[in-house]
Amino acid sequence: MAIGIGAVIAAALLFSVLEARRRALSAPAVRPAPSELVGASQSLPPLYIPPVPRAATALPFTPPPSPVAVSREPQLLPAPAPTPPSYSQPPSISYAPPPPQEIPAPRTSGGAILIVDSQARPVADGAAPQASSGQSAVSLGTAARSRAGSIANRATTVPQGTLIPAVLETAINSTGAGFARALVQRDVHGFDGTRVLIPRGSRLIGEYASDTSPGQKRAFVTWTRLIRPDGVTIALQSPATDPVGVGGVRARVNSHFFERFAGSILQTAMLIGGNLAARSVGDSVVIALPGSLPGAGTTTQATQIPPTLSVRQGTSISVFVARDLDFTGVEAPR
Repeated sequence: MAIGIGAVIAAALLFSVLEARRRALSAPAVRPAPSELVGASQSLPPLYIPPVPRAATALPFTPPPSPVAVSREPQLLPAPAPTPPSYSQPPSISYAPPPPQEIPAPRTSGGAILIVDSQARPVADGAAPQASSGQSAVSLGTAARSRAGSIANRATTVPQGTLIPAVLETAINSTGAGFARALVQRDVHGFDGTRVLIPRGSRLIGEYASDTSPGQKRAFVTWTRLIRPDGVTIALQSPATDPVGVGGVRARVNSHFFERFAGSILQTAMLIGGNLAARSVGDSVVIALPGSLPGAGTTTQATQIPPTLSVRQGTSISVFVARDLDFTGVEAPR
């Protein structure tokens, strides 16, 4: 009971304090008393009036100085006095005579004598230089020379190294050796470019072998003969390349993977399965040695199957001319 009365009294006191503070804040501003206004007016400083400015006095006018004339004539400097040239005596150099050279004693042994022949001797075409008695390899190296020549019939000769563009007419399969045929795509001119010696549409005859090696990806064809549309024929004996001149024709490769390794995989699986079925309960290791497999020799022969290369017909190829082709005997003179 006493606690409730105390709480009521405390609430009443708090309410009265808050109410008084609210009234003080909401009360209007009170004007200052007259005595305060008088004191404020007496404390103001006196009014300051600035003095009247003096009239500006005129300064005496002074004329600007007259310009001074400057002459533009260049001043000539006095020429220096010529000094006579002085010549110095070059230092004298004394040259000592070279020591006398010892003359070697003549040979008395019966060894071979080196003979160097500085005169060029004509060598017949196709004949190899022969060594005379006592002549060493040095003299042979100086005697063997390569002489320059010129192409006799430039207008009717296709020089060595020319690329003949063509297209395969027949497909190529390296399972067995066979022949191939191709058609020339563009005209091929002579050395000087004045005549068309191999016209477009000429036919190429070649042959290829079946001896491919593991890892080989290009088919090698040797073109043996060229037949023009007008019936002119010439022997080529030139290899086939791709359009940019790389040797061989890019082919599709069949490596015969399953034929080579199917027997090995089957035999290994059968051996491991038999060992698993026959092992004891406590044995947890199964060992299969390649040499212990039955028919191991047959498996080794199967892995040596060569890959098969195949090239589709219509593939673009080139023929690298391996020797000069002379059409002088069949071309009419112009």
